[in-house]
Amino acid sequence: MELKQLKYFVEVAKREHISEAALELNVAQSAVSRHIHNLENELETSLFYRRGRNVFLTAEGKQLLAYAQQILEQVDHTLSQFQTQVQQQQSVFTIGYVNGSIGQILPQVLQTIENELSLSLIPTLLDDNETLQALQAQEIDFALTTATTSDPTFETVPLFEETYVLYGDMHAPFMNVPNPPLSHLLKQPLYLLEPIPADFKTHLMTHADKPVRVLNDAQFARFILRNQKGFVLAPAFINLYSQNQQWKKISLSHTDFKKTLRLIYRRDLQKPLRQEVINIIMTHIQQRSIYH
Repeated sequence: MELKQLKYFVEVAKREHISEAALELNVAQSAVSRHIHNLENELETSLFYRRGRNVFLTAEGKQLLAYAQQILEQVDHTLSQFQTQVQQQQSVFTIGYVNGSIGQILPQVLQTIENELSLSLIPTLLDDNETLQALQAQEIDFALTTATTSDPTFETVPLFEETYVLYGDMHAPFMNVPNPPLSHLLKQPLYLLEPIPADFKTHLMTHADKPVRVLNDAQFARFILRNQKGFVLAPAFINLYSQNQQWKKISLSHTDFKKTLRLIYRRDLQKPLRQEVINIIMTHIQQRSIYH
């Protein structure tokens, strides 16, 4: 028994006429007659009897009609549910992002996208490796990450550079050298204020002359600076200045201590308004990062 047979059967039962049912179904009358005949053979019973040019349900036909209508209604409901689910998925974008200055910019960008395109966006915090893995597994649609990839299935768009700064006693000789080399920094007592990329952290801890310690709170960093316990390396978007300024800030943008934040997505991402989302992300993040 096939769904098509049940559909043809119900249409004939409603119209009590094979040719009118065929016209409504937009198929040949012979095709309708054949499906009804095959259905009767399979069930080993007559479903209709003729009276003139019309056909009418037998007792067995009436019994099948009740079942057939329930089955077709359930099929229609199931299809509708899946179509609705697909439509909802098409209007939702998932964005993985890494810890850093992008977290300060992203909420406003996502709000702009939702307002202008009537889409829903779901952000999730990941590390660099997780963003690429999540993209490959299609768990996220976009990644805002400092990771790099040569995978040809991904499209990569550079957005801006994530830079870092050094805070220290304003009278320390090191803080008054123009563009001090990183090798000089490695000779100083050093604290790292998160978020710091894992590879940078490993390099500093491996090559520093003194133990490198990690902080995760700006208040602790200010305590270190206030009491001249060492130098604090921090992302440029974190401001450690206070009203009673006792320390100085220098940029490390002249060193290799910087990362490029990228927008990465699968080339085969097939969702409505995909390009519009990409355009807003690129435009707004690049504009906002200038002032951040």
